[in-house]
Amino acid sequence: MEIFSAAEARREVERALDEAIGFLADLIRVPSLLGEEEPAQQLVEARLRKLGFEVESVVPDPRRLAERPDSGIPLVSYDGRRSLVATVGEENGPSLVFNGHVDVVSAEPLDRWTREPFGAEIADGRMYGRGSCDMKGGVAAMLLGIEAALAAGSLPGRLVYQSVIEEECGGNGALAACLAGPLADAALIAEPTNGGMDLVAVGVIWARITLEADSRHASNADRGANPIEAAYPVIEALHGLEAELNTDPEPELAGLEQPYLLNVGSLHAGDWASMTPGRATLDVRLGFPIRMEPAEAQRRLAGAVHSAEPSAAVEFRGFRARGYSFDPESPFVRLLADCHEEVRGGRPRPDPSRATTDLRFFEGQAVCYGPTGENLHGVDEWVDLQSIADVATVIALLVRRWGES
Repeated sequence: MEIFSAAEARREVERALDEAIGFLADLIRVPSLLGEEEPAQQLVEARLRKLGFEVESVVPDPRRLAERPDSGIPLVSYDGRRSLVATVGEENGPSLVFNGHVDVVSAEPLDRWTREPFGAEIADGRMYGRGSCDMKGGVAAMLLGIEAALAAGSLPGRLVYQSVIEEECGGNGALAACLAGPLADAALIAEPTNGGMDLVAVGVIWARITLEADSRHASNADRGANPIEAAYPVIEALHGLEAELNTDPEPELAGLEQPYLLNVGSLHAGDWASMTPGRATLDVRLGFPIRMEPAEAQRRLAGAVHSAEPSAAVEFRGFRARGYSFDPESPFVRLLADCHEEVRGGRPRPDPSRATTDLRFFEGQAVCYGPTGENLHGVDEWVDLQSIADVATVIALLVRRWGES
C-alpha cells in the first residue's frame, strides 16, 4: 500500500485552509463561557456532520460522575448543555480518538484588551480572541487534519471525535464522553503545545474558603475580627503547603520550578469603606503530585486553612483532577513524533506541565499536541495561523499512517 506523503497531506490541508480559518473565526466569535457552550457545540456539530461523522449528544449525569473520585464537582446545572461524541470509519482496525473543549474562561479585564476579545481579528499571521489559543485553534486544526486525511480515501479503522464542555473547570464533559464511549487505541488532544508535546501534568483541585465575622461600623473596627484581614494568614498557610509539596518534586517533573502551584483566583468581601465586612470568600487552585490522590490533596488543603483559621469553611468545587504521565516511547507517540519531524523538522519535545488537561481521562497511549499561541487566560490571547496548518498536516499524516499500521 502506498504511504500517504507529507506533500499530499500539505496539499489537502492548504486546499481546505481558508474554510477552516473561517470556521475558527466563527467559533471564537461565540463567547462559550461556562454554561453557554451550546452555540459553539452547534458549530462543531455542523462541521463534523459535513465531514461525514455520525454525531451523538452526551449530557453529563452528575450522579454517575460523582461516583468517580477524579470527577469535577459541578459549578452549574447540565440542563441544556452537552458534549458531542462523533464517529466515522470502520469499527474493525486501528482506532483513534480526538478530543477538544469548546469552553473558554472570561476575558476580564475587558478594558485592557487592545482587540475585541471575541472579534477573531487577524493581524500579522495571528488570530486574536478569547479561546483562540486555548483551545479553539486546536479544534480547528484537528478537524482540518481529519478533513485532509479523509480526502485521501476511506480509512481502514475508526475515528472518534469528542467535543466537550467544562475542561476549564473540572473535566466532566470529557469524562462523560469517555464513559459513553466508544474509546479507541490512542488519543490526541490539540491543546496548545507550541511545537512540543504534553504527556505529563500535575493534579489540580479547587476550593472555596469562607471567612465570617460580625460586621460593624468602622469606628469599632478594633473591637472584633475582619474577615479580609483573616484571609491573609490563610493565604500564607496555603503558600506554606505549596512550599512543602515542592520540596521533593516527582522525577517526571524534573526541570520545572515549583511544579505544584497555589493560585488565589478571587477574593470577594464587603461593599462599604466605613464598615467591616461580615464575610470574605477566597477561591483558590492548588497543584499537587501525580501520585497523590485528589482526596489527600483536599485533606491537606483543608488542614492548612484550619491551622490558620479554625472557623473557616472549606468547600471543594470544580477541579478534582489526578495528575497523569504517559509513555513518550509508546508506538502512537513515536509515530506522532515521526510525522512532526517529517512535516516540521526536528523531534517535538515532551514538556511536563504545571496545568492539567482532559488527557487524564484516557489510558494507554495518549498525548496533547497542538498549535502555537500565547496569552491563554490572559489579555490579547492569540493563535498562530501557520501553526494550525502545520499541526493539521501532521494530524493528517498521523491519521492515515495510524489507520494503515
